[in-house]
Amino acid sequence: VRLLHMKLKQSIYNYIYDDLGENQVVFYNAFTGALAVVKAEQYQQFKDYFKSGKEFEDKEFYHQLLANGYILAADVDERFLVKTRLMQGRYDASTLSLTIAPTMACNFRCVYCFEQGHYGNHLMDETTQEHLMAFIKRHAKGIQSLFITWFGGEPLVGMSVIEKLSEQIIAFCDENKINYSADIVTNGYLLTKDVAEKLKSYRVRSAQVTIDGPKEIHDARRPMANGQGTYDVVINNLLDVQGSIPISLRINVDYNNLDAADQMMNILKEIGLTNKVYPYLGLVTPEAEGYEKDKCFSNEYYSKINLKFLLDHNLPLQSSYPRPRSRCCGADSNYSWVVDDEGYLYKCWNDIGIHDCAAGNINDPDITIHNTSLLAGYASFDPMLISECSDCKLLPVCLGGCPHKRLHKQNSCEQWKYCMQEYLVACAKEVLAQRAREKLVKETEAV
Repeated sequence: VRLLHMKLKQSIYNYIYDDLGENQVVFYNAFTGALAVVKAEQYQQFKDYFKSGKEFEDKEFYHQLLANGYILAADVDERFLVKTRLMQGRYDASTLSLTIAPTMACNFRCVYCFEQGHYGNHLMDETTQEHLMAFIKRHAKGIQSLFITWFGGEPLVGMSVIEKLSEQIIAFCDENKINYSADIVTNGYLLTKDVAEKLKSYRVRSAQVTIDGPKEIHDARRPMANGQGTYDVVINNLLDVQGSIPISLRINVDYNNLDAADQMMNILKEIGLTNKVYPYLGLVTPEAEGYEKDKCFSNEYYSKINLKFLLDHNLPLQSSYPRPRSRCCGADSNYSWVVDDEGYLYKCWNDIGIHDCAAGNINDPDITIHNTSLLAGYASFDPMLISECSDCKLLPVCLGGCPHKRLHKQNSCEQWKYCMQEYLVACAKEVLAQRAREKLVKETEAV
């Protein structure tokens, strides 16, 4: 009862849109991630409370507003809560996350690859593998989970290393009751059915594969090192491995293949892969030497293209829902590292292969961490000190955006910033439609 008389305020992270129609209003809170569809009369109670102090007639609605963070005690500093969550996330010791490149060799030469000039030609040797296992065991003390992303180069060129390390890691984790899982980022050329089954046995739970459009577009953008096309082999592999491990299908887009994503979706439908893979758009950034910036979309333009792509192809909006985060990514996490085939340690996989951006090497006798100014650039950033971030309603979701982009003076704002209204209204409509379908099913079953 006392709560009804507590001095309250609206959350600074509320998004409210009254354009849903049919006397329905969309409520979203970026700190809690809550999404609600509110009746017009309830919304009026909300406005009346903060305009004139009139108490809520609908007490259940009032308690739901409190529970989901739309309203809160007036003396709560929400920015402090965001910063507390960020600090907890950065130094969360329950999970160790590693991105491991068993090789920096790659059988592709993608035109926009950020690793151009940093390819290798050998596999991680036995000594580095031994030191990597020692590194894992030292850092695994007290953790509950270990998660690995197999990366490269092209990681499947180093499949033998993945097998050896996986066997050792799984045995260690099982013995120490540590939850273990992995995923892999691969170009898909070597992802045969047999390889997929092996990966599954090594607890690789998903694979990311990239196709940039129809054959002529894909082959021009993602050719073999010898210039030959790769589309046919990758498509055949996707058809063969379906059912082995889930495939996230990335479609990289820029001005050179603007319509390719839609064309690719039509092809997936024609060959029966629409429901077998999980397609999504990837934003090409001008990281590659010689890949001009004017070929790439701005974050704002990309946000509009991405939303249209999701809606046009009836893809689940929840897959890109703006969920609040406790850290941006592995780059600003104290318990996340990237390891290349020579044992160099990095904080961001965009730096892999660039030894000047390494923070150490697991083959060094004392494992001395250096380059602390780079580490600080990634992990010590405080968005509260930047007014553009501190005053942004999307802060609990964005947290200042991609650390790598920030460090390189690029726009790091998340794409949601530019299309929140359109996205949240569309998401609310999707949830309402799903509930209507579920209600119809229940009514039909009752009859």
